[in-house]
Amino acid sequence: MSDNLLIPYGTPSLRMERVVARDGAVHCPVPYVTIDWNQDGILRLNGRQYAFPEAPDLRAMTDAAVQLDYLRGHLQHYCDLWARPPKLFLECYFAFVTQCVDANRTKLKQALEPFGSLFAVEDWALSAPRSLPRAQLWAEGTFQPVDFAFWLGDRVIAILLTGAATDTDQGRCAALIGAGIEIVEISNVELARSGPEYLRRALPPEFANFWSGEAMPSSPFKGTSLDDIVRE
Repeated sequence: MSDNLLIPYGTPSLRMERVVARDGAVHCPVPYVTIDWNQDGILRLNGRQYAFPEAPDLRAMTDAAVQLDYLRGHLQHYCDLWARPPKLFLECYFAFVTQCVDANRTKLKQALEPFGSLFAVEDWALSAPRSLPRAQLWAEGTFQPVDFAFWLGDRVIAILLTGAATDTDQGRCAALIGAGIEIVEISNVELARSGPEYLRRALPPEFANFWSGEAMPSSPFKGTSLDDIVRE
């Protein structure tokens, strides 16, 4: 592998021989993100490494709620078409993100005072960590499949969705842990029962304070910042 962390996603499996470095660039048959271990901070929803099938209509992205809805639908596109739990995870995760902003509205509004009316408090939601569905994580000389992956700036988080009668793949977990990857198991039963509140308890604490380190909100849509997007 290279000095960068490569995370392919949106696929149930991937062989290393299908990923090649040529002409100074990575060639991968599925969508992927690259992370500079030493320089890149949290991979956020407002980042740039998206593989949009077609360019989003920027004039339609009038506020954070619209943008979040678009991104949720985009990420769900990379989930297994027939699997309900991953899509439920994304629905609950995006609800959790908006709830975190609402719960810290006063503090987040104060952080925006130097910018006048340029941003809305809700815009902070786009600073949340970005989930990578059906990610492939490199461990023990092969790609290990996980339901979701996050990059928190100092480590990879692997989300494994578990059913009521599903045994955890111990070999895969051992490989991931050996590669320095933090595993978070999410119960499908608890997720369906408690939704965003369950994620608040289950996810690492950085998720509830995801705006930390961000000077201001920004947009993930190419060539724009939130103030460039038309508001109605």
